[in-house]
Amino acid sequence: MGKKLKKHEKRKKKFIKSIDKLKNKINLKEKKLSKLNIKIASIEKKVAEKKARKLAKKKAGESSASVNN
Repeated sequence: MGKKLKKHEKRKKKFIKSIDKLKNKINLKEKKLSKLNIKIASIEKKVAEKKARKLAKKKAGESSASVNN
């Protein structure tokens, strides 16, 4: 009976260790994903700013053209 308990405890420790390893892997992947999301958000922001500048230029050009006519 004692041997079975020891064997069971060893097996239990092994499972716990492997679960912890998997949890660590998941955490690392989540960190990478969050970094990527931040990069994507900053790129999207830059693109939106460029579009806004283009629109502002276009409107400024149109308003000055209408004043000339």
